[in-house]
Amino acid sequence: MNQIRAYHQKTDIPPEVRRKLQISKLETENLTLREIRCPYCGFLVERVFSDASGHKMIYCKKCKEEYPVNLGYFRRMKRRGQIKYQTRERQHR
Repeated sequence: MNQIRAYHQKTDIPPEVRRKLQISKLETENLTLREIRCPYCGFLVERVFSDASGHKMIYCKKCKEEYPVNLGYFRRMKRRGQIKYQTRERQHR
């Protein structure tokens, strides 16, 4: 969870942008990643670093809901069975 994903990057990035990306990567070496999950269905919506704060508009691809989230409220979302998500009843024939 604490690893940054490696993507294939374009080779024609301007040197100034490349320098900013390298500085940003160095700044995040000591930070940890945390997951922001949809409060409705629990689907992984976003991964942010530990220093992220403020509000962000989040869109869940699973339940198709868009809503504002205060990142400070979702710092410690441990899901150890406290929250039960709604499940549909099985259809009987």
